[in-house]
Amino acid sequence: MSLHGKIIFRTDGNINIGIGRIIRCAALAEMLRENFECVLAIRQPDPAVLQFTSNAFHQIISLSSSDELDADELIPHLAEGDIVVLDGYRFQFAYQQKLISKNVVVSIDDLHHGEFCSSVIINPSEGVLPSDYRGTGETRFYLGSRYALLRKEFIQCAIENRILPSERKAIISMGAGDVHQLTKKVLSSLVKSEMVDEIEIIVSNFYPDINSLQEFIRAEKRVKILLCKNLGTQEICEVMKSARTMICPSNNTLLEAASIGMQIITGTTHDFQKGILHRMSVNGIAANCGNFLDASEEELISKFQFLLSDSAKAEEQVAIQKQVIDGKSPGRIREIFSLL
Repeated sequence: MSLHGKIIFRTDGNINIGIGRIIRCAALAEMLRENFECVLAIRQPDPAVLQFTSNAFHQIISLSSSDELDADELIPHLAEGDIVVLDGYRFQFAYQQKLISKNVVVSIDDLHHGEFCSSVIINPSEGVLPSDYRGTGETRFYLGSRYALLRKEFIQCAIENRILPSERKAIISMGAGDVHQLTKKVLSSLVKSEMVDEIEIIVSNFYPDINSLQEFIRAEKRVKILLCKNLGTQEICEVMKSARTMICPSNNTLLEAASIGMQIITGTTHDFQKGILHRMSVNGIAANCGNFLDASEEELISKFQFLLSDSAKAEEQVAIQKQVIDGKSPGRIREIFSLL
């Protein structure tokens, strides 16, 4: 199949800032790579991070390691008419403005903070309106989970008609790097809540103190605990499908869990997740657990006991998830880009 143009995906990710945006861009590239040449432009690409892209990109461009963001470093890699996808809170108005005269700029955003001059804004969070943004008046908005940027394995899960398991099994996934080491605190609180019989923990090779976590698991006799390390996307799907409950931050992992249909307990690990947490909980897609960083074990135990005791609410969550994430987002995304 001949390609109809080039898309440059500009994002960054590493163990310190997380890799969620890289995974999200890779999911978008998967949807578009049959029609467009998809190129990832990233600072100091780490091979261990790039393994999460699943070969979605035709090419990787390595940019300078400077802390200052300037579109001038990207412009030499662009031809007039190329589409530029920006995913990151630091690619603000001035950055977009340097590109918009010769290129189509698409911003992937879930914060709606600051001013935009992008041609298109895609925000896969529920409850966001065009009026929440400050733009040029010519920007086209594609908002809500109808445009969920999920890897193909999770898109397939969204299509399936899964029944929520009755077994008291939970998954904990606090991020590939989990630089704040919240996994152990959440795990300890969940065990002490006595609301689950089995727990599987998803971590990557980036996890900062795997030995301490393994020691905790070996010493724990009240609950069956399995540590799942460095899984592929399909393996993650299978682990998640085996469980009733997901505990995760308010990021793209939440949407992945919703695509499967799970009781989701979510909270923030960074300030920029507050809006996502609010919208997803208000719309009934997930239960609000507050701030994982600030919460004490005692507070988490109390919240887990309260939230996990409501079976009817869990079933209601899953029903809402299936309404908003229907597995048809790739078709909608391809249509958006075919019009650019």
